[in-house]
Amino acid sequence: MTLRQRLDALPRQPGVYLFKDEKGRIVYVGKAQDLWTRVRAYLRPESDTRASAQHLARAIADVDYVVVGNEKEALLLENTFIKKHRPRYNVRLRDDKAYLCIRVDTSHAWPRIHMVRKFKKDGASYFGPYSSSKAVRRTIRTLGTLFPLRLCTDHVLANRDRPCLYYDLKRCCAPCVEFVTREDYMPMVESMIELLKGRTQGVLRSLKEQMEAAAEGLQYERAASLRDQIDALEQTTQAQRVAAPDLKDRDVVGLARRGEVATAGVLHVREGRVLSHRTLSFRTILPDGAVLTKVLHALYKPGRLIPREVLVPATPEDAAIVEADLRERRGAAVTLRVPQRGEARALLELATNNAQAAVRDAEGDETQRALLLDKLQQRLELERLPSRIECYDISTIQGSATVGSRVVFQDARPDKDAYRRFKVKTVSGQDDFASMREVLMRRFRADDPRPDLIVIDGGAGQLGMVTDLVPEGIAVLGLAKARRKGGEQTKPERVFRPGRRTPIVLPSDAPETYLLARVRDEAHRFAIEYHRRLRSKRTVRSELDDIAGLGPKRRTALLRAFGSAAGVRAADADDLRAAGMPAPVVAAILEWSDKKDDA
Repeated sequence: MTLRQRLDALPRQPGVYLFKDEKGRIVYVGKAQDLWTRVRAYLRPESDTRASAQHLARAIADVDYVVVGNEKEALLLENTFIKKHRPRYNVRLRDDKAYLCIRVDTSHAWPRIHMVRKFKKDGASYFGPYSSSKAVRRTIRTLGTLFPLRLCTDHVLANRDRPCLYYDLKRCCAPCVEFVTREDYMPMVESMIELLKGRTQGVLRSLKEQMEAAAEGLQYERAASLRDQIDALEQTTQAQRVAAPDLKDRDVVGLARRGEVATAGVLHVREGRVLSHRTLSFRTILPDGAVLTKVLHALYKPGRLIPREVLVPATPEDAAIVEADLRERRGAAVTLRVPQRGEARALLELATNNAQAAVRDAEGDETQRALLLDKLQQRLELERLPSRIECYDISTIQGSATVGSRVVFQDARPDKDAYRRFKVKTVSGQDDFASMREVLMRRFRADDPRPDLIVIDGGAGQLGMVTDLVPEGIAVLGLAKARRKGGEQTKPERVFRPGRRTPIVLPSDAPETYLLARVRDEAHRFAIEYHRRLRSKRTVRSELDDIAGLGPKRRTALLRAFGSAAGVRAADADDLRAAGMPAPVVAAILEWSDKKDDA
């Protein structure tokens, strides 16, 4: 799937998008009310002529996203991701301030409402965080007109002997001089907390009635003021799920299914904030409980961080056994919980929404891949749809450590379990043609699934060496790279087919060209990686092989003890004996070291 096709498959929902470069690094994080519309704009150069935007558009190789409930959640999650990943194209935050929160300490004799920037585990009630500081301040003023609680600090409260101006303005009930009892004061605190929890319908209804009455009475300034209060109250008390004041570490697993494919959307919540997400997909007909057990086993492989709580949409199969296993690996209690209400339930719904978005994305991806393979079949004039493509490449330097590689793409996606490496055994010196022939002979001796298309990295020469080895009914082609000179393309990508005198020229911007190039480049990467590994082992082994009496086990022990051949040369007799070397071997190593130093 090309990047443009990936962007076209985005959902038309609010969320946060993460642009990645060719190496998978996050280079930009943004928010959107409509992911589909906003993100696709980055591929239209005319939409933003700024130099930074043009550079970003060229750097984008992939996109990931998280679906949220509203634009406020998107803003908060964008802030979290920018601070975590620090993408190069985002404006760097100049400080580490968080968004505003509202704090109410109900353990105090006279609780008050005030703003803070961080949650703390101090027993107080926290609400937020909120993306608009202006709306928070306006809401606090609105709440002050509804509930005349104290506004002063604890120090001022303890040292006043008469009420302040706020009492005369009916904005405070003057608990500092005990003009109100605690029995009358606390119900106002509780009502205000209910409002901050989002239960605002009664208050909003009253304010709207007052606004309409003021407008009918031609009191337009008062009506406008009431309208602003309503807007602020709705913004501040809007439910949001990407940050919670309980500061818990938890993972949240949402589940969505389509046919035989089950997809889990996982949110990683740390200190009350959604920090990252991932999706896992399985082909299965098992019920949800069994699928969740499978998801948890895949999610918490050895070495993975396990939080104290995991929220799931249903009880996993063998939940007690799964909990016991997670508890043993974490070394502390782990709880699997199916939330029914509150913030935990809202987080589970968010995870489920992301799982459903991944399913819709996969449906679009599957359709696009089917169309892509159909186009490739037509372009190359193949008899069969190339569902399984195998590509082969050779890597060597001056005939040393020659290796071959096979990569497999199933339905236009890499099937890494089917990748294979070949150490060329029968060819001496640098002969890529003969090496490719050996690799293909060994491939067809193996009992592997039959491919629809075999791609050879090279032109007519490489193709001619293997055509007779390919069984009847399997298409085979040679793919020659495009050539460039001075930054300009002098020859395009060309496909060579057996029995055809002229190559098929592929358009440089066609999706099927990108697919073949990706298959070829993956085979090249896989071969070079193996070749480098063999060269590295051979270099180290050849140096230590000169030492008499040193076999593979002792050589491994030396490398573990000293890190490299140079470390072995620098070791003295005591160090070598401490590494388990017997006296004759110690003498041989010292003699070898002296010869190396003399050389």
